Amino acid sequence: MPDAKSIVVLGYHVWDDMLEIAIRKGDEWVYPGYLPLRTLSLAVIHHLEKKNYKAIRLNSVSHKRLAQLAGFGNFGKNALIINPTFGPWIRLAPVLTNTEMTPDKPSDQDLCGDCENCIKACPVGALAPYKVDGTKCLVGMHLIYKEISKYAEELRLYEPSLSKNSHLMCTECQKACRYGKEKH
Repeated sequence: MPDAKSIVVLGYHVWDDMLEIAIRKGDEWVYPGYLPLRTLSLAVIHHLEKKNYKAIRLNSVSHKRLAQLAGFGNFGKNALIINPTFGPWIRLAPVLTNTEMTPDKPSDQDLCGDCENCIKACPVGALAPYKVDGTKCLVGMHLIYKEISKYAEELRLYEPSLSKNSHLMCTECQKACRYGKEKH
């Protein structure tokens, strides 16, 4: 969009582990917990278009960086955005528009400090402060390895299968975070 002026960052609180489910569709995994973001994005796009503005969903940009710039929260040591109220239990989606908007202040609050609970909680050692090793992280492991991997036991324990075509995603680093526990 050559005349883009603003990005609206949408987010919602993940309040139930059911939203962490992954369902196999052919050779791909689908994450129904992200469907509310699609609905929210389409509602914002429709609203802006009714006001004669252009708007599109952004997919190939860092949602976390945009959320940090929009003031949602700041990067945590688990490489997720940590919100002071909801912790890492949020999902994000940006909408690009040619509407001129007043930007929010970026979040620069260090919520982690000396805490490394998330790093210690990772069952496969995929976390270093503010970084995740995508070749180790169990979330997405089903995408990397078509067959049972060297992390088969960890996948069984931390990404349990609900059926032959579904499993829950690992949330150990999120559960360990001191923020958002009472909201989840």
